[in-house]
Amino acid sequence: MRAAQQGVGMIEILVALLVLAIGVLGFSFLQMRAIDASHEAMSKLQAMNLARDLSEKIRANSNAYTQYQARINAETQTTTAKSCVQKGTTNPCVQAADFTHYDAAQIIKNANGLGMSIKMPNCQVSNNLQSRRCIYVAWGKTKPIDDASAKDACTHVGSYLPKAQCIVMELY
Repeated sequence: MRAAQQGVGMIEILVALLVLAIGVLGFSFLQMRAIDASHEAMSKLQAMNLARDLSEKIRANSNAYTQYQARINAETQTTTAKSCVQKGTTNPCVQAADFTHYDAAQIIKNANGLGMSIKMPNCQVSNNLQSRRCIYVAWGKTKPIDDASAKDACTHVGSYLPKAQCIVMELY
């Protein structure tokens, strides 16, 4: 029998490989979480840009808020409208209704292109003293609605629901 051991035994190699494998799996999990977080951040940024774009269009044509709301909240949203951009001899939009129709169609088309949905419900207010206007933009399986009974709703009484993938922007 030998008194001193020489070299590395098979058990030590297997333990080292197990420790290495656990470390690599942990790193892989962290990478996947980082990718998911980046994707969620990009979705939030795109949703904020859509909501900001719509709010600026409403601010520029503020007398037509109800028309914007009606077109955005329509059961069947349309993505086609008379172009308000003059091309050659075509006539650009001249009436506020044409602008609202064009603006709403562009916003809906952009939202659909990003896999998002957009609505303009009235904001939920706790004291009912002030009427606020909101823009909801949702993606994934979330719907842009305020409803406690729907598991895929964005908010309930103005508070985000768990697992909701949406943003809410107030209009002033």
